[in-house]
Amino acid sequence: MWYKTIILLLCVCYFIPKSKAQGYFNNRYDTFGSCDGTNGIDTMYNGYISAEVTCSTSSYYTFLLGLYNLDGTLRKNKAYIRPNMNFLPNSGKYIRANNNTFLVSGTRTYKPDTTLCFLWRFNSNLDSVAYFEYGFLNKTNVITSFVKSGKYIYMVGYTDSLTTNNDILLIKTDTSGNELWKKKIGITGWDEAALSIDTLNEKLIIAGNKYPHNTSGTNGFVMYLDTAGNTIWQKTVITNGGYGGCIAKRLKDGNVLIFSRIKKYSVGSNDFYKLQCEKIDINNNTIWSKEYFPLGESNPYSAIENNDGNIIICGQRAFTDNTLSGTVYEINQSGDSLHYREYRILAHSQNYFRDVVQAPDNGYCFAGFVTPMNGDGGTQDIWLLKVDSNLFCESATACITGINSFSQKDQGMKLYPNPASNELYFLLEQENVSTITVDIFDVQGHQMIHSVLTNSTEPHKFDVKAFADGVYFYRVKAGNNYLKTGKVVIINN
Repeated sequence: MWYKTIILLLCVCYFIPKSKAQGYFNNRYDTFGSCDGTNGIDTMYNGYISAEVTCSTSSYYTFLLGLYNLDGTLRKNKAYIRPNMNFLPNSGKYIRANNNTFLVSGTRTYKPDTTLCFLWRFNSNLDSVAYFEYGFLNKTNVITSFVKSGKYIYMVGYTDSLTTNNDILLIKTDTSGNELWKKKIGITGWDEAALSIDTLNEKLIIAGNKYPHNTSGTNGFVMYLDTAGNTIWQKTVITNGGYGGCIAKRLKDGNVLIFSRIKKYSVGSNDFYKLQCEKIDINNNTIWSKEYFPLGESNPYSAIENNDGNIIICGQRAFTDNTLSGTVYEINQSGDSLHYREYRILAHSQNYFRDVVQAPDNGYCFAGFVTPMNGDGGTQDIWLLKVDSNLFCESATACITGINSFSQKDQGMKLYPNPASNELYFLLEQENVSTITVDIFDVQGHQMIHSVLTNSTEPHKFDVKAFADGVYFYRVKAGNNYLKTGKVVIINN
């Protein structure tokens, strides 16, 4: 038996170093006792930078910058208040510039339905270095995303003639922020709004939403442009009126990932959606197209390609009780689903993810905000969640208790909830597997559960209320073949 113990300890040790070296936090940040939020996060200055908004008495949305240490503690923040003006920073990552500075883009509202776009340069002390504004006068000008390509910066969003007709807004500047040109891109009788921009083979790939003017039949679009803003090709992404964002992201292999949500059906006033992803090549040929569960009001916002070459997509999922969970999908380059997880910092409230960045320890930091409901208390706050490279969270504030969390690496197999309390459930729905073995070990390699299960449409329940709080490791086998290994957190107290 001694050799089996050694093997088990080796299996346990395989998992422990990957998680123990990584930090965790699940934090709310309240600035002035009023509403706060963020759309983006990046890693800079040995920590995290977040361009944010906070509410003040002189301006509903005041521009706020936050610099956080890698352990989630706030190092410093700085607010930029202009009376009677709202500032909304764009989603996503920020552009590093020379002289240890970085750039943020966004939108400034100075009277109803009238806005200008900005490009703002800051240094590592969060001091303002330079500020530029762009757009068509006396119109709505909104920037949603920007990208640096060589000696130029491209900003994209939409422009609107006093809410009468939306067109794509594309602005080109030099790296100092001086405008070179701006243009509207649109189809007569249609409204379009670009939500993302990226580079592809020294050209531009943009994506967003479009719909016939004065209708609600929203679909997505993707456009490939030269650096003068001329269209090379474009495509429609069918969402069945899915609203939400259609985003295009260049991958390291030179192809493009398109992701959005698609409406599957409605029941009464409730609409149900899935995440849909498509991978295309530079000539707009589809490599694969897939949909992902769970079915609900999912809304993806941001994606990154991680150090393993897999794709992390974050957003949120709405429930019929009007609460929301932050959601995370992990898929590989073939479109196979690896993980799906849901997170909350307030159990009965609205928890939003807007962006994600991979941390220096290969874990992930998600950024967004939380809106308290149903007695959870407080004001709307910035929400930052740090998980490890397996998307597990072991922070002092529970982040996934009672929320769906399972691996999809092998479709039809679920071990949930994670963390678990008192009871742990396992469900196998694979038609080609009749019996499997489930083993659960503690961190010393002691076998806590050994169970041989048959395929069933009903979940099998494990009683874990006698387990001490902590991390446990599971192994699922069909015969001598491993189907899945992983870890589960048990919290009974």
